Amino acid sequence: MAQIFISHSSKGDPLAGRLRDRLVEGLRARNHDVRVDVEALRPGQDWCPVLYTWLAECDAAIILFNEAALDSHWVMREVNILMWRRALNPSLLVVPVLVGDVTSNDLRDKGFTDVLPVQVARLAPGACQDDDLGRLADSVLREFADLPDLRAGEDHMRSWISKIATYLKQTADQGVLTEVARALGVPEADLGNVNALAGGCTFLAHQLLGTSNSAGLRRAINAIAPHIDPGKLGQLVAQITPTWINAEAARRIIPPPAQSERRAVLLNACEQTTAGQYVDRAMCLQFHLYHFEAAGGIPLGEDTAAELLDQCVESVRGLIRFPPTARPAQFRPRAEELHCLSIDVSAVRPAVVAEVLQRLHDLFPWLLIILLTGDSVPDAATVGEWKVDDLVVLSPLLAEEAEFGGYQLTQDLRNLLNRLNGQWR
Repeated sequence: MAQIFISHSSKGDPLAGRLRDRLVEGLRARNHDVRVDVEALRPGQDWCPVLYTWLAECDAAIILFNEAALDSHWVMREVNILMWRRALNPSLLVVPVLVGDVTSNDLRDKGFTDVLPVQVARLAPGACQDDDLGRLADSVLREFADLPDLRAGEDHMRSWISKIATYLKQTADQGVLTEVARALGVPEADLGNVNALAGGCTFLAHQLLGTSNSAGLRRAINAIAPHIDPGKLGQLVAQITPTWINAEAARRIIPPPAQSERRAVLLNACEQTTAGQYVDRAMCLQFHLYHFEAAGGIPLGEDTAAELLDQCVESVRGLIRFPPTARPAQFRPRAEELHCLSIDVSAVRPAVVAEVLQRLHDLFPWLLIILLTGDSVPDAATVGEWKVDDLVVLSPLLAEEAEFGGYQLTQDLRNLLNRLNGQWR
């Protein structure tokens, strides 16, 4: 039996509702566990505690794109997480279904570009009879005849959750775990999940990853700190520190499967550590799958382009662990791993940025470049001078107070570990 999530917005749309009901019936007839929000969510229930768990745990998903779904913030968030998981694990089956007059161009216009490379099923415009719905439902259900076993492979989000749950199990005190849940804002009605004989720590791990509330994370770790071995606590802190980063923005770092090698992203942040945490968040801290280094931010002389390029080349050398004797033309990436270089260009002239980017793309076409621009996004004219055709802006944009809060959280958690080890700073 597999867990199947259905993302939709069928309120006020009888056609989408009828199709959803047919799919639910067909999946359950095949002994699948179907997760549908209209059935399981209480009125007014918070998005994160339940839906994040479903999205991170499901074995496959169906997305019903009708006109209401195109404008739904809930559907957008659900699609973001599903496509994030699929980017890290292409075995995850996600089936987009176009309903009514919705077209692929509508998906592109509304920002659902990540699903465009995926084969979609569609209900022809004007087709609304039971036979039409039946044929479409049957075509979708055929996709679920032989689902891959995600648990037998590498599902990186599940692996991240499993690691955190293992650390939480270091304490057997349910009262402490309940206090952690309250610190994270878990509603009273959901606290019983924490005390479940099986899966309580997994539920709590989902909440830790599903929140971006720095204050709540700080309170949660302080609550559990006295009850976990200091070594395990340090590992837990390392796992949850980047969760203050907005997941929807971070996942845009990951190139889509059809993306060519040349890729650059823009991050409106001031600290290189912030860029590193964005990559950690995007890659679910699966350290064996990615590498990160930083360059720039060092005062340059008159020949700024050459000096910045030299800084970047040396950072790439460290990224791939090549010896000082190796020439840049000899640099090679590790197979099937993501190589990220963050460059602070906040005080660099656009012409210099353009020259350095071109040289880096020529030398290292496999390199993902993160352009750090300070606390603002350059205007369109400046970005145009960079001459980057495939630039992706990480959005939602990072608020200045959010970066300050993330920096404080990182330092506070590090200081907590020092204090528990008897070191005062």
